Amino acid sequence: MTDRQAPTPGEIIIMVAGAVMLLGSFLHFSGGNSAWGQFNFPVATLLPIYGTIMALQVALTTYGNVNLRGRRVFGYTWEQLLLMLGLMAGLMALAWIATDVGKKQIGLWIEVFGGLALAVGAVRIQGERRTGAFG
Repeated sequence: MTDRQAPTPGEIIIMVAGAVMLLGSFLHFSGGNSAWGQFNFPVATLLPIYGTIMALQVALTTYGNVNLRGRRVFGYTWEQLLLMLGLMAGLMALAWIATDVGKKQIGLWIEVFGGLALAVGAVRIQGERRTGAFG
């Protein structure tokens, strides 16, 4: 049996936000449709997709004994990819607040808060793993 480290606060934020966003994406987003529904796909589905990818990567490395440290994807570290996806999700979340999609329903608000949480979690991971991205 190996000693596993407990997940850091940034990792927990990303895993919870990703799971909640995936579930929330099936609720009413706008116009009676989910994020996967007509007129919302594919733009509205990017937030839960980003969240799911981030949550899976963090969960696999934390609980699945998958070692991705030092491995790069298209020249980027995993921490850099988490930061890029997290900040993009946060920016998209803010954009959904500003859009005129009619009545903003519960699914949209879950996606907005989840996107902002992904950004917070990704920034926290930068500090926890001491990547040098923020100080």
